[in-house]
Amino acid sequence: MKQALKSKIQTWSLSPSPFLRALARSLRALGHVRRFLLNPRIRSENLTRIFHRDSHFQGATFSEPNRYPELFAACKLHLQNIPAPTILSFGCATGEEAFSLAEVLPNATIVGVDINRWCLRQCAKKNRTPRIRFLHTLAPEFPALGPFDAIFAMAVFQRSENRTSTAPTAHGSFTFTKFDQEIARLDAKLKPGGLFFIDHADFAFEDTAVAAHYTLLAFPGSEFAHDRPLFGRDNALIATQFTAHRAFVKRGV
Repeated sequence: MKQALKSKIQTWSLSPSPFLRALARSLRALGHVRRFLLNPRIRSENLTRIFHRDSHFQGATFSEPNRYPELFAACKLHLQNIPAPTILSFGCATGEEAFSLAEVLPNATIVGVDINRWCLRQCAKKNRTPRIRFLHTLAPEFPALGPFDAIFAMAVFQRSENRTSTAPTAHGSFTFTKFDQEIARLDAKLKPGGLFFIDHADFAFEDTAVAAHYTLLAFPGSEFAHDRPLFGRDNALIATQFTAHRAFVKRGV
C-alpha cells in the first residue's frame, strides 16, 4: 500500500492537474502585473515595446559605468588631435556610457539618444555638464544631428528573443534589412575618418552595405568572443559562437 501511495504522489508531481497548472499561470501573471505596477524600469521597457514596436531594438535598459574601457581608451587615442570631438551614444539607456565617455574625453561634446522616455528622464536627473545632451530617438532634431567624430552603438541592435534562441532564423520583427538600414542611417552621421563602435548585435557590421567604406581599427580588445547566436543577411542562423570586431574607421569618401 505504501508503494501504491508513493506511486500516486510521483504521478501527481510529474503530471500536475489542470487546476494546478492554471494556478501556476495565474501566479506568474500576477507577478508580471505586480512588477509592471511597482517597478518603473520594467514598466518603461514594456511600454516602449508596445508603443514603439517597430522602432525599438534592445528592450532591456541595463547599463553600468565604464562598461567598455578598452573601447573608450581607443576612442580617446584616435581622437587625441581633435580639440573638441563630437560623440554619439546611440541607445544610451540611463546615460552611463555618455557619462563615462565625458570623463575619458573631457573636451568632447556628447549626445545620448534613446527611445525609452523613462531612461531619458534618469539621464536628465544625473546630468551635471552642458557638454552632454540627451535626446529621444524619434525627436525631430535627431535627423539633423552630426556629423560626429565617433559613434557608439553597444548592445543596441539585438532582441532578447534572439540572444538565447535556437531558432534557425532571427525573430521576425527585427530583420537584417532593418539592421542594414539603421547602420546606414548612423553612417550618414559619421565624419570620414570617424570611428564606429558596435557590439552585441544580432547581425555582423561587416555584412552591411556601408561596411565597404570602413577599415578595422586594431587594438587590444578590439575583438570580442561571443557565446550567442549570430544571423546572416538572409536572417538565417550562421553561428552560436563567434568573434566579433568592435571598432571600425570610416574611410574618406
